[in-house]
Amino acid sequence: MPMRANRLLSTQLNALNFHLHEVAASMQPDDWLRRSVPGTNLPAFTFWHVPRTIDSTVNMGIRGVPELIESEPWAARRWARPEGGTGYTVEEADQLAADVVPAEVVEYADAVRSHVSQWLKTVTDEELDAPNMLKEHTAKTKAYYRPEVEEAIAPLVGQPVWLLVSLTCFAHGWAHLEEIKLLAAAGRK
Repeated sequence: MPMRANRLLSTQLNALNFHLHEVAASMQPDDWLRRSVPGTNLPAFTFWHVPRTIDSTVNMGIRGVPELIESEPWAARRWARPEGGTGYTVEEADQLAADVVPAEVVEYADAVRSHVSQWLKTVTDEELDAPNMLKEHTAKTKAYYRPEVEEAIAPLVGQPVWLLVSLTCFAHGWAHLEEIKLLAAAGRK
């Protein structure tokens, strides 16, 4: 049986979501809002950023459809924002972190994983090989049409959809979850 790229991407997304659950379970209450290393974001902000980036990149950025965060019950959450946190000042990130309820973010991450997995079942290898429309889609969305976002996405513009999905749904999120674990451990010493 030939390998299907959509299955690989779905497996990466599932692994990331499983790891997100592991990290959430390993955290102590004080870990979420403790800055263990100067110049880093609070773990609660980074934890929120992982599923927000997947939702925004896959739904708005790649597919050009509304994000899951825009629907209920997510839109009513205190931590719901119309963007993924790129370019936030430390103060903005800290304010958002104070609103984060980790258990709710885990539920949101599960919903995002399910939503993206359903889309991945329908996408073909040809669609995954096509250049992404990230720049065009972000330009239509006020919350993302900012210099910080444009700078962050510049290296990704026009890359194959599969690459953007793999980076977003696996590599980027995994790195942030490992960052959270390291910062939590450093803060407990």
